[in-house]
Amino acid sequence: MSKTGRQFALLAVVSALLGFVGYGPVANRQGPATTIQVEGGDVAKGRGPGKAGPSADGPTVVATEGVAPSRPGLECAAGRNGGPTGDPGVSATEIKLAATVVTDGPAKSLLEPSTAGMKAVIDRVNAKGGICGRRLSLTVANDSFDAAKGQQYIRNFIAEDYFALAVVPSSEGLSAAISSGDIDRAGIPVVGTNGMRIEQYQSPWVWPVATATVSTMRVMATSGARERNAKTFAIVWDGKYKFGVEGATAFKKQVEAFGGRIVADVRLDPEQPSYSTEVAAFNEKCGGGKCDMVALLLLPDTATKWMEKKPAMGKRYTAGAQTLFTDEFANSCVRSALERCHGMAVWTGYLPPIGRYAGLPDIERYVDDVSTVRPGIDVRNQFLEGAYLGMELLMDALRRVGPDLTRARLKQVLDSATFRYDLTSPLSWTPARRSANIRARSFAMVVSNGGFRGWGDENSGWVADPAGGA
Repeated sequence: MSKTGRQFALLAVVSALLGFVGYGPVANRQGPATTIQVEGGDVAKGRGPGKAGPSADGPTVVATEGVAPSRPGLECAAGRNGGPTGDPGVSATEIKLAATVVTDGPAKSLLEPSTAGMKAVIDRVNAKGGICGRRLSLTVANDSFDAAKGQQYIRNFIAEDYFALAVVPSSEGLSAAISSGDIDRAGIPVVGTNGMRIEQYQSPWVWPVATATVSTMRVMATSGARERNAKTFAIVWDGKYKFGVEGATAFKKQVEAFGGRIVADVRLDPEQPSYSTEVAAFNEKCGGGKCDMVALLLLPDTATKWMEKKPAMGKRYTAGAQTLFTDEFANSCVRSALERCHGMAVWTGYLPPIGRYAGLPDIERYVDDVSTVRPGIDVRNQFLEGAYLGMELLMDALRRVGPDLTRARLKQVLDSATFRYDLTSPLSWTPARRSANIRARSFAMVVSNGGFRGWGDENSGWVADPAGGA
């Protein structure tokens, strides 16, 4: 065993003996990672990258071409699950999961809470004995929303024999790993991703739970044209990260399909300290009600800097993508632009804990679970909700696979079943169709007396992507 492996195994043993549940450093060739220690477990290094074969369609886990038949006599219980199954990261007592996350940098305010959502689900599942007698361990590595750094972490996770990548809140490194073929070559499941970039919908080993950015932007354009009779449009978008490029392109094409006109098309550098010049030019084009609809496709910090300079708002509608659905951004918007933020809508592929939706059973459990992990957390952060939902999906699929757990069997279940949760519309994938969530709905900021007062339901219902998905 390598020095890195000995350090990793020793840390796990010490943590188990001490009964430690929390965070601790783990050696990693790219840099320090973090292990969320959950009820101990064997985390010794395994056999090497997975070589799982292809799977076929089917309503249940059965023997099909490319999938070995289930071993007889196994039971979904500790000591009777058959032990190691021959796949990486699966022992008699543990299932090893990993993810890249963001705890600093430009996407911190948006994505940092996601780790709490992932941990909340694992804590609850492990408290009940895990899945078929196997407890879940999760190792996370902060890649600072950097594609090269994130890709290297993922390559390390593959080499270190993790069974699956869970949620992967940091989409930049994941997209690099998908585009390079790392994910498909390893045959490693990536379950519950956030849909920010289109690559997530192009791999047979990735299951996004979010509505794709491109889908959300087409829905926004559709709503503006059909429901508000918008004819003139403006879009302000992130020009550094690919989610902005892809989403802006989708929005503009959809506007053109409805016969609308793009009056202002503003590409922003999120690292720029101020947008005084850009806002002045924008206001010349959209001021005085010349733009019926203004769409924002930005990270929260970038959007805050934009709003600080008092840009013109849409005459009929101003709306943002899911990246802006956090209480933190809403409060910063009001501090920067006061009443201008009132009525600004944000579109999401999830049902947030707002109004009548807060009492739905799955949403109540979501709020309770994440608040237990981190009291006071912003439960309306849609990337937190998506991370929780993504981990719920993975746990649900693992249960359906049963004791004879392999990557191929997990893939078969995910590609053939329908998953229903109160947090979103029903989710289902096939080997050929990777867009399970193709709908979005809108909520608007409520501002009065100089303060943010919450989110109002626009009662849009679920609006489907007119293109049918990413």
